[in-house]
Amino acid sequence: MGKKLTSYKDGDKVKITKINAGHGALINLISLGLNIGNIVSIGRKSNMKGPVILSYQGTEVAIGYGLATKIIAEIA
Repeated sequence: MGKKLTSYKDGDKVKITKINAGHGALINLISLGLNIGNIVSIGRKSNMKGPVILSYQGTEVAIGYGLATKIIAEIA
């Protein structure tokens, strides 16, 4: 059972299992290289609902807190 991406701690490696976002947001995530099945590392997460930094394939990407809550993942 997966949890929201924002539920994980800095440094956790997770596998994206579901994206509960609209078509436009889904296209934006895919254009950033984030898709179902990707394994990403939580780089840094703000305590005040700020951006979430994700690391994968040697790249860091920042996504907004609201969008991060729509990504469901499980520990990889």
